[in-house]
Order: sequence, then structure tokens, then C-alpha cells
Amino acid sequence: MTDPLSGAAIPTMRLDDAQTDVYLAAFESTMRAARLNTQYPDGRLLARMGSVWSSKVHGGLYSGLELDARTGLPTYKEWTRAQTDITIAGNQLQTLGDPAVLQRKAQTHPDSAHTRNWTRYNYYNAIKEAPIAPLGEMSVAVRRVDRSRRSATFNVVLDKLDASGVFVRYSIDVEQTGDEAIATVDKRDLANNSEGFRALIYQFTSLDAEFTFVKLASMAGLKVERVIKGTIGPFFVEDMVRPDKMPSQGLVASFGLDMAAIDVETTKLNDPLATAMNAETRATYDRLGSRLGYNVFKDRKFVCSRGQVDAMKAFCEARGTRNVIYGV
Repeated sequence: MTDPLSGAAIPTMRLDDAQTDVYLAAFESTMRAARLNTQYPDGRLLARMGSVWSSKVHGGLYSGLELDARTGLPTYKEWTRAQTDITIAGNQLQTLGDPAVLQRKAQTHPDSAHTRNWTRYNYYNAIKEAPIAPLGEMSVAVRRVDRSRRSATFNVVLDKLDASGVFVRYSIDVEQTGDEAIATVDKRDLANNSEGFRALIYQFTSLDAEFTFVKLASMAGLKVERVIKGTIGPFFVEDMVRPDKMPSQGLVASFGLDMAAIDVETTKLNDPLATAMNAETRATYDRLGSRLGYNVFKDRKFVCSRGQVDAMKAFCEARGTRNVIYGV
């Protein structure tokens, strides 16, 4: 499959209907157990939107579910299909017409187009009020305005299904002085964000919080307070390639938190899945951190079956980290 987000070929896994229903049940319970705060994408909203993939909901209109083999999450194609079906459900119901007529025709003419139309009606009726989770959405809110200094502080939040296959929320607090690097502020202190800034932040979603902090801090007129990147995924399911010695039974879900901020007292790396920088790059960032006054905090929590909790603890300890692990 070619990823429409990046144009690159990605490996996929195909679940049949029975496997899909098991996966969706695990996905929903995992999102509830993860206890995600506002620094992450809304996991419960994603789970509710994903319910349209259940065979009990679509009634055979679709077949199975495609997963991104890199992340154990549904592919971009599956998310956009769910989003589209929810969006058009109301119009489809109107087009299909009177449900009593549809049901009668389906009963009178089984194994016909009338049967499929009745199935379609039930499907769209079931999903018509389902929530739609953002696959790419950015908001810019004004926190403070000082018109005497021509400055404003903004909170930027970007939710996105990243090209790497995980869901990302970037939360950025930054002060702008002078030119319109981020947004203009109207007389009601509402922000009208810059398209150039939006495009820039979209480019950073696959990169870490420290890179984004440094990049923004290098732009004229910007003073960065914090950059937080909360990530849903990867999920590790059967037949996926896992990091060495990671427990391999059932589903293990991971939720990363990556922060670069001036109010982080000391740098701490507590993510057993993080990739270490080479010494030269790390030294460069250390010099930038000293000059710009920020530190970095990386963390990750996990959700797995109760029977895997001890093995996950051992996995993290072997990498020198102590992580929150919820068992379900």
C-alpha cells in the first residue's frame, strides 16, 4: 500500500471480520485504560469513531480491517473511510428512503439489491451520530496580549494522523513579538493563524519536541516556552516486528510523551523505545539547550493484558526506565 500522507509504500496487515471485532474490543478497552490527559490526542474519541469498522455495525458491507504493520493501528485509508461514511450518513439515509419499504422489499426479495439497501440503511442509521476524530486539525488560541510591546502569547494545538502511522498531538506555547510569524490578533483578542506557520508545524509532526523547540526559537520574533508531543502508538499486536525482548503475547499499546520546555528542571529520558542520538548531535543540542534555557523530558506508558504486566516491567527495567504500565 502507498501512504497518501507521505507517498511511501508501507507494510500492512489484513484482519478478517472476526479478528477485526476482537481488535476493536481491545482497542476500546485500551483507550479507556490509558487515562490519557489533554497532552494526547483524544483516544476515546478515536475508539468511538472506529466502531464503524465492526462487522456487527456494517453487516457485511465491508470486509475486515487493514492495519499499518509499523504501528498496529488502522491505516490512513481506513480512518478516512470511517470519516467519510459518518459524514455522508445523513444524506445516504435520505437517498435510501422509507425504512419500512426497504425492509419489506428485502424480506420479499432476499439475496437481491433490496437486501443490500436494507443493510446499508441499518449501517448508516447506526453511525449517523458517531463522532469524527480529527485526522489533521490545528487551532491557535491567544493566552496573553501586550499591545504596548506588540506581543502576544499563543497556545497552538495540532492533532494529526502522522505519516509514520501514529496519532500525534503537538501542544506549543510561544510568544510572538512584532511580525505575524504565527497569527494576527484582532480587536477581540482572537487569533487568525498564519498558513505558513500551519504548514511548518505540519512538517514537524514526525520529529521530536526538542527539534521543534529549537527550530521555532530560531525564527525571528518568537520566544518558545514549551513544546509537548503526545503520541498514541505504536501498538504491538501478533505478527508485528517488536523491539528486542518485548513481550509478544496479545496486544501491547504504547503512549509516548515528549516535552522540551523552559519549566522542565532537568533533562530526563524515560522512554524505553526512544532512539538515542549520536554523540555529536547530542552535544549540539546540549549547547542549544543551555543557550535557550530548556530541558527535555521523554516518557512512555503502556497498556497490556494483566498477564503481561510483569514482563513489561522487566522489559522497561532492562532499558533503564521505570514506566507506568496499566493491565487490562
